[in-house]
Amino acid sequence: MKARPENRFGKTKKTRGKRAPVKLLIALVILGIAIVAVFALPRNSSQAKPKKFRATREIVVDQATGRVRKPTSEETELMVAQISSLTNRSTEGLSVQPAANGGEMMDLEGRFGGVVLGRAKADGSTEVKCVFTMEEAAEFLGLEEEAQ
Repeated sequence: MKARPENRFGKTKKTRGKRAPVKLLIALVILGIAIVAVFALPRNSSQAKPKKFRATREIVVDQATGRVRKPTSEETELMVAQISSLTNRSTEGLSVQPAANGGEMMDLEGRFGGVVLGRAKADGSTEVKCVFTMEEAAEFLGLEEEAQ
């Protein structure tokens, strides 16, 4: 039986073209997170008005042209609202319940977790990062706060 030649990364010719499924999986994960984020937004909340941001980086793939572009102001506003909701680290409105073992339990209602974000790159790939605050998200996505 003949051994298959390997490239410098230890991969055979048969495994070289298998990156497409990985990219598809990353895109599906990002889409899933976006869908969950939409449904996780608080409805009729009494929270303070979210900060206004403007995009400074090209991170969105235009559906019509396939090119990477800056998000529109509407897309940026929706992104900021979703990420602000998901990075909420306030305990305001959370209730404490007694536990059977004498301790206390608190339903965190999806707060205090990390948020996986993705941004499109000019070469067609996607860069992914987990953030925990709106500030980290703004830095990763290239968003600048606008003066109000």
